[in-house]
Amino acid sequence: VGSAGLGPLFTLWDRTHGRQNVKAVASLGAFPNYLVTNNPQVKTLADFTAKDRIAVPAVNVSVQSRFLQYAAAQDFGEKNWNRLDPLTVAVPHPDATAAVISGGTEINSHFANPPFQEQELASGKVHKVLSSYDVLGGAVSPNLVFVTEKFRRDNPKTYKAFREALVEAGQIIEKDKAAAARTYVKVENSRLDPALIQQIIESPEVNFDTAPQNTLKLAEFMYRIGAIRNQPSSWQDYFFVDTPDQKGS
Repeated sequence: VGSAGLGPLFTLWDRTHGRQNVKAVASLGAFPNYLVTNNPQVKTLADFTAKDRIAVPAVNVSVQSRFLQYAAAQDFGEKNWNRLDPLTVAVPHPDATAAVISGGTEINSHFANPPFQEQELASGKVHKVLSSYDVLGGAVSPNLVFVTEKFRRDNPKTYKAFREALVEAGQIIEKDKAAAARTYVKVENSRLDPALIQQIIESPEVNFDTAPQNTLKLAEFMYRIGAIRNQPSSWQDYFFVDTPDQKGS
């Protein structure tokens, strides 16, 4: 079982289509990704200049890169979907966070994720330019878990147990978010304040639903720009559907 961002999952699904047939099993919940900057002159995407550098986990292919491309297509026209790509640099989230807070490097912006974006905004030196929820028009599942068709077929009990465990984990978090925050800090041996983790978990923008939320728009966009060759008509094209009433979008 693997895990990846939404954009990389579409690439995997597309390149294994008709062969290994990699598809998603479940969403890991919904949370926003914020594009933040320490440049006070940048309020919108149009304000970025050649002097700015935007940190992303992987240039062009990460889910943050795909969100940025989709946002650029919306603001500048679809033919200009890659207008901001030359400004992006591949930097791990912790390093990017340190860079934008300190302000001592050429990296002044970051397309982040929790808990890094919350740490950046709490510093008072950084502000939000946009959210992935703005780009997709609502809550979106940015991270998914996936398997090959063969693994699902050959390991039905393991597959079912794994999927049910994910659902149960989400229910446990929802029942006691303070305990979930403490568990996260303990299991990860994290130095983060449990109160910050609890704040993130309790955000109205965050949920732990395993059903995919608002994913098809990005898949359709990636097909239109030629990033994937197979055109999905439904979220069920790139998801394993295990029950007749399985929900998703």
